[in-house]
Amino acid sequence: MINYSSLQIDKLAIHRVGNQQRQEKNFISESLFQLNEEMESALTKYFMKPIKKSEDHYRFQHSTDLSYNEVYNYAKKVFDDDLTLHEQSVNIVQHLFNQSTHPNIKSGEVYVAYFKDLVIEDEVVDALGVFKSERKSTFLKVASTGNNLMIDTMEGIHIEKLDKGCLILNTESEDGFRVLSVDNNNYDALYWTHHFLNIDFVADENFHTKLYLEMCNEFSADVVAENSDRREQVQFLADSIDYFTKNEKFNFEDFTEQVIGEKEEYKKEFKEYQADFGLDTINNFEISDTALKTAKKKVKNLIKLDTNIQIKLDFNDPDVSKHFIEKGYDEARGMHFYKVFFNEEEA
Repeated sequence: MINYSSLQIDKLAIHRVGNQQRQEKNFISESLFQLNEEMESALTKYFMKPIKKSEDHYRFQHSTDLSYNEVYNYAKKVFDDDLTLHEQSVNIVQHLFNQSTHPNIKSGEVYVAYFKDLVIEDEVVDALGVFKSERKSTFLKVASTGNNLMIDTMEGIHIEKLDKGCLILNTESEDGFRVLSVDNNNYDALYWTHHFLNIDFVADENFHTKLYLEMCNEFSADVVAENSDRREQVQFLADSIDYFTKNEKFNFEDFTEQVIGEKEEYKKEFKEYQADFGLDTINNFEISDTALKTAKKKVKNLIKLDTNIQIKLDFNDPDVSKHFIEKGYDEARGMHFYKVFFNEEEA
């Protein structure tokens, strides 16, 4: 759990990165930006609002050795001596420029910020932020001239719309630190996370919760739906989410018994899916509420019929479809039907 309430920007460097393909040069500021209280408040909101919504934790990696990861090295040097922030910010911008080889990659301002007093798991740590703004917005400036109000247009950065950013936490340094990342422009999915940062997921409870629920979703579509109907498919998902909601810890054997039950053919295939997802050694873990909330939003709980009728099931009560919905076949019409039981209609 990360607490941002005491976070403050201690130092800040601002540069501009160009694009190699368009022969745009970098602009390097010769010194750090001098913050005042108002500017610090606005920039903290600009940087942190999207970062706080980031659910996945990453770590730096490299195919040869972690020491060859450029941003990891620059961050490590800043954490060792924060007086080197400007020097390392220049290195970061140059490294970002070296990755800007696709013509669609936009130039933009790069902010390298050194933060203090971030709290993670009751530990106070420093952090290094790298943020890039690409999109510009048009603003109206209204001013009085004599007895009239005049309007002029200005182009600037909208502080609600950060394009790209990462926050590097000074913890778990030997394992590649802990990194939060945001990329709101997906014109090149590999540019920011892979080519520039070279980060990978941290296999923690958030990662395992998310991956297991993705596995359940795929299993329901590939296996349950193929052997039954949409109602049972949705029921399997409802029971899966119910298990994750009601338990603090996940146990594979317990889950299969409660959700799959006595269907031995499903149990065998579910075990195979576990191996396919690389989770065959992950049988126990703490359940992440954050990952669970996100997964609930993505899972479809609709039964869509070809008669333009939809039945929406409530995942908060997974027993609803078991007790109040029946499926049958009408010989006279030659059509399938669902019978829904209820006491009264609600407004």
